[in-house]
Amino acid sequence: MDAVLTAAPPARDIDALTCSLLEQAAPDHPDTRFFAAVVGKSLAHRDLARTGLSPTELAEVMANLFPGVQAGSTPACADLRAQLLAYDARGLASPQPDFTRLLRVLLEACSAQATTTAWVTSVLTHACLRPDHLWRDLGLGGREDITALLTRHYPDLVARNTRNLRWKQFLAYAAFAHAGLPPQAAPGCGACEDHAFCYGNQRGR
Repeated sequence: MDAVLTAAPPARDIDALTCSLLEQAAPDHPDTRFFAAVVGKSLAHRDLARTGLSPTELAEVMANLFPGVQAGSTPACADLRAQLLAYDARGLASPQPDFTRLLRVLLEACSAQATTTAWVTSVLTHACLRPDHLWRDLGLGGREDITALLTRHYPDLVARNTRNLRWKQFLAYAAFAHAGLPPQAAPGCGACEDHAFCYGNQRGR
């Protein structure tokens, strides 16, 4: 991911791109709305690396969940195809590799092994680098959407959040604990507006 912080595009643009993707979606898949929101927001930012998906992974998501995009004639489909070509040439950078590796190991260990879980893992590991709440950062409707997503893909991990921590905070704590390390905040938490609410006076956490 080349840029962790970018200016937010208008919400109406994000919604329009998300809806355009949903029109090309495979029917009845529980993750289509999630990936439409993630990709739609990244398209609006003009930064597909923001998805956290490599070019290969993103192409797989499109082929499996949004098969109509390749032949779609809408402006959103054409824009996506153009951005995919540029992204394929540039590739996905790996900021904060130590943290993303820890979180990926945790999520893979707790995976329910659905066909889309590996892609969800890639999205989440990179989203935890940014300073917003996960649900808002990913373009979802609320915390309950993240809870439902995590329950589909990592049900045992969700059951461990007995303190009802914010999901980004919980995932970071769990990732460090899984590696036998002291708990630390996710890289994005320090700049979050609710940092004091989540962490109080704890330093470095």
